[in-house]
Amino acid sequence: MISTLLLIVIYIAFISLGLPDSLLGASWPMMHTSLGFDVSNLGYISFTICMGTVISSISYSRLSSRYRTEHITTVSVILTALSLYAFAFLANSFTVFPIALLLGLGAGSVDAGLNYYVALHYKARHMSWLHAFWGLGTTFGPTVLALFFASGRTWNDAYLLMAAIQSLIVLLLLISLPLWKKNEGSSKKVEDVEIKREKSSIADTLRIKGAPIVLLSFFLYCAIESTMLNWSASFTVFSKGLTESQGAQIASFIYWGMTVGRFLTGAFNEKTGDRFMIAAGLILSLLGALALILSTSFIMIAVSVFLVGLGFAPVYPSLLHQTPSIFGMDDAQKIMGLEMASAYIGSSVTPFLFGVISRFTGEGLLPYVLIAFVLLEIMAASVKRKLARS
Repeated sequence: MISTLLLIVIYIAFISLGLPDSLLGASWPMMHTSLGFDVSNLGYISFTICMGTVISSISYSRLSSRYRTEHITTVSVILTALSLYAFAFLANSFTVFPIALLLGLGAGSVDAGLNYYVALHYKARHMSWLHAFWGLGTTFGPTVLALFFASGRTWNDAYLLMAAIQSLIVLLLLISLPLWKKNEGSSKKVEDVEIKREKSSIADTLRIKGAPIVLLSFFLYCAIESTMLNWSASFTVFSKGLTESQGAQIASFIYWGMTVGRFLTGAFNEKTGDRFMIAAGLILSLLGALALILSTSFIMIAVSVFLVGLGFAPVYPSLLHQTPSIFGMDDAQKIMGLEMASAYIGSSVTPFLFGVISRFTGEGLLPYVLIAFVLLEIMAASVKRKLARS
């Protein structure tokens, strides 16, 4: 019973991780005007958030040797709530970048800590469901924004609501602190794994057969996922001619697709296997991208974006879960840290570069970039399949 209650708390904490992730991209068509930025500057702010995430996720290993997971998670969610309040009340052209960095710093340790904790203490299917609850958080933001925009309210009001929800999640985490003590004996296990990982240098890990292609796979997937999540609203507003409210609604459909898909992945991936789920997801997202190019109506654009999200859904959890089967447990422990780093680099660099390029090409390039990255990911998956067979 205690284990189940704790798992529910972890799921809710992952909702808190997803709440702010979708806000920036969905609110940007309105936000960039009030902040005095060009629409292409979204990439700079997204890059700043991701850099904060990279810093805090890299720092997690050191923090976890001194503090327990629940304490790190609680403080991180507090930082996230503070950054959302700051966005609502203090954001302007000068303060937005420090606030964005604070938001990233809060998110990174939650992501790294809870992913690792669930992988260590719960069955594999909970990894997919954990990311599904992240999806629930991400779908809520664009949905609220669409309602707020339609009623004449501003993006600041939506950020304030998200900050209030984060504050309630902080309260829940504080109340749940005694539940984590049941796993007191697992702390030594976590420390042993971290110590074992630190004995191998990055250079040694990169020499493991197949490591570069696996890291490239994480980079490619997270690069295009982050780019789509950040730029889908702007793409539909500025390239498809939809309203700001409709753009926020469209942004919610990609998150709904990912959420629904990850609940399904958790139910079926033990029967189908990771390689099948990755291949099926990539093909589905490719079909969604092709449909997005041809779509002109709101309904068709929404369906296309939902298909892209549904295709994205199984890829990241399956990439994480298949690592031990490719490398074995010992080498998997060494390489998982670099997988997360590669994922965050892809998430930070590519949306930024797309913003720079879109100044000259416009946002209409987005589905073609999606197709190119998915094809590259399929090629990487083919190489990994040969590696697993060998």
